[in-house]
Amino acid sequence: MVANVDKMMYVGKEPWHGEGTRLENVATSADAIVAAGLDWNVDKRQVQYLSADGESKNYKGKFVTVRADREIPLGIVGHIYRPLQNKEAFSFFDAVVGTKEAMYHTAGSLGKGEKVWILAQLPGSIQVTHEDKVEKYLLLANSHDGSSAVEMMFTPIRVVCQNTLNMALNSYEQGKKIRMRHTISLGQKVLDVREQLGIINNQYNMFEELSQKMVGIQQNQKEFIAYLEQIGVITKEEDETYSKQTEQKIEDMVYLYEHGKGNDMKTVAGTLWASMNAVVEYTDHVRGTDGNRTKSILYGSGAGIKQKAWDLAVAKL
Repeated sequence: MVANVDKMMYVGKEPWHGEGTRLENVATSADAIVAAGLDWNVDKRQVQYLSADGESKNYKGKFVTVRADREIPLGIVGHIYRPLQNKEAFSFFDAVVGTKEAMYHTAGSLGKGEKVWILAQLPGSIQVTHEDKVEKYLLLANSHDGSSAVEMMFTPIRVVCQNTLNMALNSYEQGKKIRMRHTISLGQKVLDVREQLGIINNQYNMFEELSQKMVGIQQNQKEFIAYLEQIGVITKEEDETYSKQTEQKIEDMVYLYEHGKGNDMKTVAGTLWASMNAVVEYTDHVRGTDGNRTKSILYGSGAGIKQKAWDLAVAKL
C-alpha cells in the first residue's frame, strides 16, 4: 500500500505517489465515490466479551465500527457515535458547496478505510504575483475509527508544485476549520455549515493580501535558516552546533528555498514567501516515508509544521 492510501481517485495531474484512478472530469459525486473506491458502508456493532463461564456478554456503552464490505474492524466508539457514511459525506459536500460550483479533485481512503477525504476545487484563484498562482479548494476529512470529528477546511494549493497549505487559513478567528461531531444531529448541520463557509470564504481575500506582502519582504539564506529554527524544523545540539543529520536537512531545505519549484521565479526568489513555501514543499514532497506522508500532510505533524511556517511568516509582516 503506497503512501498509506487504500484507494483514491484524482483529476488531472498524477499524484506524487503514482497511485489512484485518473478521471478526465468528475461531474457528480456518484462518479467520484465509485472511482475512489468509497462505495462501502460502516456498521456500528456492540462490543462483546466472554465471561469466565464462556458466556457472550455485551460491553455496555462500547461499540466497534466495522467496514462492512471487508468485515474489518476500524475502531472503538461510544454509544452516541453516529457513523457518517461515505455516500452521506459526498451528499453533504454537494449540499454545502453546490454541485455546479465545485469540481471533485481527489477523494480516497487511508489505511484500511479508517480515514477518508474529499477535495473539491472551487471557482477562482489567488494571484500572489503575475507568475505565481494559488488555487482554492475545500477539503472534507472524516474518520471511521472515532479518532476525530468530521472536518471541513479551505485548502489553498500552489499550482506550480502542488504545495498544500491546508492549515493556513486557521490563523484567523473566523477562518478556523469546521468540526462536526459524529452524533445524531450531524445530518442537520448543512445549513449552518453553508453559512459558516460563506464567512470563511472571505478569508481568501486576506490570504491573498498577506501572501503578496510576503513576496515584498526579502530574506537571505542566514535569515531563512533562523526561520527554520524558530519553526522548530531544525534544532541545535547542547554545544550549539548542528548534528550531521541536521546539516543535511539544512542543505536540502536551502536548496528548496533557492531552487524549489516556483521559488526561482524572479518575483518570488529570496523572499519570505519563498521561505514559507520551501518548508511546505519539503513537508509535502520530501519529508517522511511513502508509508506515512499522505496521512501526515492531511492529519498529522506535516500539517502542524506548515501551520507554524505560515503563522511565523504572518508574524514577520
